[in-house]
Amino acid sequence: MRNFLRSVNFLSIALWAAAAAPAADITFWVEPCSVMNSACDAGDADLARWALEAWKKASGGQLHFVETKDRANALLRVLWADKNSGLYGEAVTVNVNGRRGSELHILIAEPPGKDRLLRDTIVYLTCLHESGHAMGLRHTAAFPDIMYSFQFGGDIDEYFGRYRRKLTTREDIRKNSGMSAADRDALLESIPKGVPR
Repeated sequence: MRNFLRSVNFLSIALWAAAAAPAADITFWVEPCSVMNSACDAGDADLARWALEAWKKASGGQLHFVETKDRANALLRVLWADKNSGLYGEAVTVNVNGRRGSELHILIAEPPGKDRLLRDTIVYLTCLHESGHAMGLRHTAAFPDIMYSFQFGGDIDEYFGRYRRKLTTREDIRKNSGMSAADRDALLESIPKGVPR
């Protein structure tokens, strides 16, 4: 993933300070699959939602994502990158009514062959990685982590292939978060101690 961190702890800066309930609502919006040059399909929105569900579960319920149809006011926005954009996966900081938000640019890469589950693996893991940046997580050099960066080298085919081998059906994605214990620990450490648990 050619991804460079541009979103710096927007949740810890903007949301945690305002949290008065056990779980702060984080509004998100997923772009409808109508981008002319993208290869997305309607089911890709579910992959983005499942990535956010995985972070919610990893947080022990401290994160609570609420989908909205209002892109302008969504703190987290998932956009399907145009094949000519040069973006494979990138989290970009945006201002949302004076608060830090994040746009996640996800390019749908069609792998060779007709392995639909490999394609969905790539989309899901890219959504998971980029939304991790939106949660304030940084790249790691540990290959097992979802926050691993290919800037450190590593076998890209194996990175996605090891996850793909866990899947028999598309629904199996919901049962396999794709995160390491270190990813979960980093997420919990990023949540300020003053937030109700």
